[in-house]
Amino acid sequence: MRSKLYLILGFFMLNAANAAALPDYPFIFESGTARVDVAPDAAIIDITVSSRGSDASKALDLVNASMSDVFKAFNRSKLRKEDVESSDLVRSLDYADPKRNAAPTYTINRHVRVQLRDLSLWAALMSELAKMKNVERLSAEFLVSNRRSIDAELQLKAAHDAEDKADKVAKVFGKKLGSVMAISEAPFNMLGRALTEDMSNDAFSPPPPFSPPPELAAEIRVPTTIAIQKNLNVIFKLE
Repeated sequence: MRSKLYLILGFFMLNAANAAALPDYPFIFESGTARVDVAPDAAIIDITVSSRGSDASKALDLVNASMSDVFKAFNRSKLRKEDVESSDLVRSLDYADPKRNAAPTYTINRHVRVQLRDLSLWAALMSELAKMKNVERLSAEFLVSNRRSIDAELQLKAAHDAEDKADKVAKVFGKKLGSVMAISEAPFNMLGRALTEDMSNDAFSPPPPFSPPPELAAEIRVPTTIAIQKNLNVIFKLE
């Protein structure tokens, strides 16, 4: 009985804390979204070369030899030194079961991140890297060089979207939008929980169905477009 009482008190205290975080004036909370599909003009390639063995020196030699082949491929693609954004080496030691009386295993990883500015070279370079030995991880992220200007434009459109949606809802209740009281790209902590978070299992909607592209190809290709999206959360005072 006492434990149930504690749970009930805790529930009311939590709701009271959330309620105290709400503004003390009439307001409406709305989120605006803007999205555009643009053609990429650059890519970030991440590649990790790995080797395992009981001899750390041999494992390192194998990794260095494989990484040498990676940089030769970069040179053939005419990547510049400044295109290498990061490069690191990690060694870990896994101790074997003492009952088996086996030697510990050394794992050597070398990771490199490079920027590819000419996407016409991407397919050939990725195909060559994928065929190399000891490549544990290979991935690419496509970019646009004018991302800042696109983000600025999308942010403005997202703000107008939030304003339009808030204005329509306010008119339904005979209200008008007043001053903008808060703006955030990230969700408002307590306000977002109090107004938008549903603690039930029905709060999470399923993802949209997958729509395959009209043409499927087995060869590696650069995507025609990538999606860039901006979200903006705004609190408007109601009048």
